[in-house]
Amino acid sequence: MKSIKPGRGPSMMGAFGSIAAGVFGVFWTVCTVNMMAPWYFSIFGVIFVCVAIVQGIYNFKNATGKNRFSEFDIVDEAEETDPMQDFHEKQSFCPYCGAKVAPDYEFCSNCGKQLPN
Repeated sequence: MKSIKPGRGPSMMGAFGSIAAGVFGVFWTVCTVNMMAPWYFSIFGVIFVCVAIVQGIYNFKNATGKNRFSEFDIVDEAEETDPMQDFHEKQSFCPYCGAKVAPDYEFCSNCGKQLPN
């Protein structure tokens, strides 16, 4: 069964998009300097390049790191394990009210309903 897992694809797309944004920022800066535009037009290009660098680093680390996040990557369990599985096995929640309960409880301490086995 396929399920949503933390993913690589959207983050790598973001990294490539950041590279494109950085190239645009360099192009913008060079053009404004060559056209002798006011200084604040050039600053826009420099800020664009700086933001692109920060986003590129973040997205690349997110795409290649172990603890990455993406809400759009859908994989099989055989392809990649669910990092939240250990958390869900250790924690139990009431299916009626969502309160945290111990695994050995028979009744929810919040709403009082009988918990399923």
